[in-house]
Amino acid sequence: MPYHLRALVAILFLSTLAFWFLRKPLTTFAMAPEDYRRRVALWLGLTVLLFVSHGFWTFIFGTAFVLLTMGRKESNLLALYLFLLLMAPPVRTSIDGFAGITRFIDFDYLRLLSLVVLLPAALKIAASERPPLFSLPADKFLLGYIGLQIGIALTTSSFTDVLRTAVVLGIDIFLPYYAFSRGLWDAARMRDALAAFVGAGAVIAFIALFEAGKGWLLYSSLPEVLDVHWNYGSYMYREGSLRATVSTGHSIYLGYAMTAALGLHLALRPSFPTGKSWTIVFLLLLGAVVVSFARGPWVGAAAVLAAAAMLAPSAKTTIVRALGLAILVVPIVSLTPLGPKILSLLPFIGAADQGSVDYRQQLFTVSMGVLMMNPFFGSPYYMSTGAMESMRQGEGIIDMVNSYLGVALATGLVGLFLFAGVFISSALRIFVHLRRSPDKASEDHVTGRALLATLAGVLVTISTVGSDNVVPFVYWSLAGMCAAYMRIAAVSGYEQSADDRPREHSSAVASA
Repeated sequence: MPYHLRALVAILFLSTLAFWFLRKPLTTFAMAPEDYRRRVALWLGLTVLLFVSHGFWTFIFGTAFVLLTMGRKESNLLALYLFLLLMAPPVRTSIDGFAGITRFIDFDYLRLLSLVVLLPAALKIAASERPPLFSLPADKFLLGYIGLQIGIALTTSSFTDVLRTAVVLGIDIFLPYYAFSRGLWDAARMRDALAAFVGAGAVIAFIALFEAGKGWLLYSSLPEVLDVHWNYGSYMYREGSLRATVSTGHSIYLGYAMTAALGLHLALRPSFPTGKSWTIVFLLLLGAVVVSFARGPWVGAAAVLAAAAMLAPSAKTTIVRALGLAILVVPIVSLTPLGPKILSLLPFIGAADQGSVDYRQQLFTVSMGVLMMNPFFGSPYYMSTGAMESMRQGEGIIDMVNSYLGVALATGLVGLFLFAGVFISSALRIFVHLRRSPDKASEDHVTGRALLATLAGVLVTISTVGSDNVVPFVYWSLAGMCAAYMRIAAVSGYEQSADDRPREHSSAVASA
């Protein structure tokens, strides 16, 4: 049997087991059973298509046809989007231009999802009575950030480049934010969307644990199968351990996605039928972060858990328990054969792969010097400077492993302010709302805490990873979810849907 078909069999076997386990936990209170069955069938069917299509465009057009057909039956297109987001690797190729244009736009699976799932959702939303643009604080920052990039392109690029920039910004930034900020209008839809991302993330996490344990990257053959060149998907090791990647193609992207899923899973504690099933999914997601062996996501996951502990109603008790557990566990682990290895991998104090740490430090120093050449509005040509050329690695690339630096260099401090403002404006509103909320055990409160903790973890993690691959699609969708949460809370949407969740979990919410 060909290598890629053996990988497909393994993926189908592992994912079927995971979906079977997740069926009851996800469909008891969070997701409609018929929606779950349809989404699972789509995930499995499109995975088969991915491995047997033997051509990038065959897969793309086949997936588009299936989603446009099945999407008519979907009750929540945003949940479907999150359920399928990590299903396939974002291998990318170019769409050729016409009338003298050599290249129109780069295209991949993530952009396909935006066009065939989010765009129809956004069009339906635009035709309804949802809040108009500029009505939410985050809207102003996001549209300002998009407008700034188009303005910079107008002064530095040709008309075709400006058109390309506008299309890319619309697909990658505006659609995820707009669809999620307007399309999640009540607690039931929010819960469904959270369960979709967490459930699909748990499946990816299960496969990641298999990859790390077996030493086999199941998706590594796909660029060859699809006949496209991709810079990701290769085998990487750290301290002798294989770094799992699954469909993301790189361990740091896997760790980032699992960190986001870990944080959002905190919101589902009252929706799971048992604490045991919730804990198993939590450990799966945490295990996937670990086997990515990516220290940035490790720090991000720690930020998620720390923020969740500090936001919990019994914050002092939670923190004391966590510290006590750490004091008990750390000495025991240090005495095992794994102790020295784990210590060497830890961020800030470990010595493993010191070259990566040195590169990041040098990148920051060089980037700050380049930024000072155009501090306010940056330059789209910053990569062409001699200083940045000195950062070119052996693979022939300049690895921009910091999203904030990438934003600042391209759009200046003004762009960085607008970019950060999208997230910080919503974070501050959620924090104030949580402080004022009288019922600390309500679904409203637990969801707000989870969103805020997830946002903290994501914002920490993107300081160690560039805005490529699945990274921006996750954080712009999260930004929209945070804006939607405040809209739901403002109209008491959580109270209206309180009957949808079990009463017996209300006391457990406080510890989630």
